[in-house]
Amino acid sequence: MTWRIEQIVTLVGCRTPDLEAWIAEQWIKPIRDDDGWVFAEADLARAQLIRDLTDEMAIERETVPVVLSLIDQNHALRRQLHDILAAIGNLPPESRDEIMRQLGLSEIS
Repeated sequence: MTWRIEQIVTLVGCRTPDLEAWIAEQWIKPIRDDDGWVFAEADLARAQLIRDLTDEMAIERETVPVVLSLIDQNHALRRQLHDILAAIGNLPPESRDEIMRQLGLSEIS
């Protein structure tokens, strides 16, 4: 599903100038077409997160990029860990068991 800027403003509960500033800062990266910005689900979630950070949690504007970067890094690491665990899970049992033993784990979760 996709949304336009007016819909995002309503769904997120922010002001249009704030959303436009977030786009200018590249905190949100919607696609631009002939009719304006097109927001994907990830953009909506990111806008809601930014609004929560700035409004609900009172994170200062200068700190938002740091928080977003840390969240992005956390998500990337989680994806990498998932891929590593999937690769380990595809190994022959003896190899998998040895890796798990060396890691001090009993099973892949």
